Amino acid sequence: MKLKLFALMLCLTFAAAAMAKETELPDSCGDPNTKFDVTTQKSTAALPAPDVGKALIVFLEPNEEPCLGCYTQRFAMDGQWVGATKKHSYFTLQVEAGQHHFCSTGVMRNTIAIRSFEVKAGGTYFLQARWIPHGGSAGSAYGGPITEEEHNSQVVPGGKSALLYGMSLLDEEKGRYLIKSYEVAEFKKK
Repeated sequence: MKLKLFALMLCLTFAAAAMAKETELPDSCGDPNTKFDVTTQKSTAALPAPDVGKALIVFLEPNEEPCLGCYTQRFAMDGQWVGATKKHSYFTLQVEAGQHHFCSTGVMRNTIAIRSFEVKAGGTYFLQARWIPHGGSAGSAYGGPITEEEHNSQVVPGGKSALLYGMSLLDEEKGRYLIKSYEVAEFKKK
């Protein structure tokens, strides 16, 4: 009996160690050990205009299904974490014009998406990252089925499986419409 209990405890220890191992992230992401505390509040202000010579990036998370504790999605730009969202929220960031490399990760197994694009001074860009359940055929609560752009942004580490997760650049009209019903994410690094 003691030998069986010891073997079970040993197996559980190895399983926990394997699950705790961080997935190596792409260069556009930040330190895999960075975590955020996120709260959300109703938005009362209009989006700011981009500063002179800069662009405004709006990072969105559309997931609105009921969740236990609501998971956090991290967003990075050019290898540094710039913020996080939680359940149907967004945040903004003023950035220099030019080519930028973006990354988003969720807490679910291997949920990593990356993409790059050029931002122009004076522009406003809406970058959405979302988990796409049900084999990519989800209904409107998740923004519809997976798009080709989202599919192409997903990164699945070699030899691993992953849930569908993607990132897409929304057109400005759609982005401005969506955030009217979103809360603003406020975050701090743990």
